[in-house]
Amino acid sequence: MLGVQLLILGIILIIIPILVGTLFTREKQNGQKWIFCWISGQMTLWAGFLVICVPMILLRKSFVLVTNIFFGYTMVLLLIAVLIGLRRYKRGGYRRDIVAVNGKIPISKCQVLMWGIFVCLLLMQLVLTIILAYEEGDDAFYLATATITEKSNTMYLVLPYYGVSTGLDARHGLAPFPIWIAYLARLSGIETISVAQVFLPLSLIGMAYGIYYLVAEHLCKDNRGNIPFFMILIGLLNIFGGYSVYSAENFLLVRASQGKAVIAAIIIPFLLYLFMLLVEHLQNATPCSLHFWILMIMTTMAGCLCSTLGTILTCMLIGVTGLCTAVSYRNWKVLIPMVFSCVVPVGMALLYFVVQ
Repeated sequence: MLGVQLLILGIILIIIPILVGTLFTREKQNGQKWIFCWISGQMTLWAGFLVICVPMILLRKSFVLVTNIFFGYTMVLLLIAVLIGLRRYKRGGYRRDIVAVNGKIPISKCQVLMWGIFVCLLLMQLVLTIILAYEEGDDAFYLATATITEKSNTMYLVLPYYGVSTGLDARHGLAPFPIWIAYLARLSGIETISVAQVFLPLSLIGMAYGIYYLVAEHLCKDNRGNIPFFMILIGLLNIFGGYSVYSAENFLLVRASQGKAVIAAIIIPFLLYLFMLLVEHLQNATPCSLHFWILMIMTTMAGCLCSTLGTILTCMLIGVTGLCTAVSYRNWKVLIPMVFSCVVPVGMALLYFVVQ
């Protein structure tokens, strides 16, 4: 029974995001395309969960209704991805991808050794995430909220500290990441606390290192031999980054199931990666595709799902990047789609003051 539950959870956290992420594969054509699909697909799913869940919370609807609507949203995205995938296959698009994947890239024994060291560092972090228990006071609120949601079929109507009914907690309801954890528990059949503390961190840590790899690949595209050194350095920084309970490294390894940890370890790094792709397009004087801007919007919306602070951080990053690129490359048109990328975060920020 547990094996089936783990299989379902793995499909939800890995297979489905990869399939959904194929909608954005035009932006990243290389041998590691599946990593980009995984991250972009999860951003799309998180964005959809935000749009579905927040109105349901404010209207005091049931958790089951959110589960059913989001399940339908996911199935629609999968259907679209499959249809587009079949169309690309008939046109021979995947054959070109296979050729790119099977292209022989020379690799030295030193690089093999470095990759082996990195894999050992990553496995150590994943194993310790499973077998060690960390004392984290915020779990008393976030994980309790997820558990109560899954068991009571209500959202932010029960006080997690005491288990008694209360008024709508609209402030936390605007960033319903714990509700998404409850959704994973409901569909997989695994207890919410096990999903949040054992299995979900494995997926989120893997996503974080997938983004680090995409960044390394972009920075070291002229010398791919430096990629494993970059990954080892990131791994060591994360392992020895517990100098403070507020460090991004500590959030990744200790608070991975909390939305603010996802902001620090996944959303912001992926936004920075998208900014690097944007700069590359501007340098080559090539326009960004519609897929790119849709993914930018989805990522900012995913940041709003994780934390109310994500509304501010994503807008600040996009604003600073937009102004710098517009001035540096004298391309003021780039500000128009970047402004549209901030529409949802700005709207969520305004909604925060309304519900207060």
